[in-house]
Amino acid sequence: STTGTGVGVSTVAGPATIGVTFGSASTANTGSATTVAGKLSTSMTTMGLGVKIDLGDIDPFISYGSFSAEGSQTKNKLEISGSEIGLTYAMGSDTIVVYVGNTEETFTDNSVAGKPWTTSGMEVGYSTTVGPAGLAIGYGSQTKAQTDNAAIDGYSMTDIEIALTYSF
Repeated sequence: STTGTGVGVSTVAGPATIGVTFGSASTANTGSATTVAGKLSTSMTTMGLGVKIDLGDIDPFISYGSFSAEGSQTKNKLEISGSEIGLTYAMGSDTIVVYVGNTEETFTDNSVAGKPWTTSGMEVGYSTTVGPAGLAIGYGSQTKAQTDNAAIDGYSMTDIEIALTYSF
């Protein structure tokens, strides 16, 4: 059998828009001739919170989210959480965006927690339009770390993106 429930609420309080979401679900073995009812089950929960503030030309934002899933028989568990903070700054037809965020994932196998896998990143972008032409330039970086996985521990990346558009 499967059951689940969730709720999402969004409200405006002055210049702030606030959104909250929560959900949970579970599965359970209903039994058969070869299994015991309730022996195999899973459960999951998720939660998110986001806040954006409209301050005219500057719109800061912050968000947080989490997810957790667990199986009853093997006690395997996955937990993920992440957050971001940033802002959008409008200057006439120009816009600047700044963003910093991170996530952390932990996998537990047979009740033994592994080392967290962390990812962090940042982005800075600028866009403008002049008549029918548009130009967007962005820079971003990302790093990943997990001390018991040499393949990704110390991974880092940077990128630059330039886009030119023309509308007619």
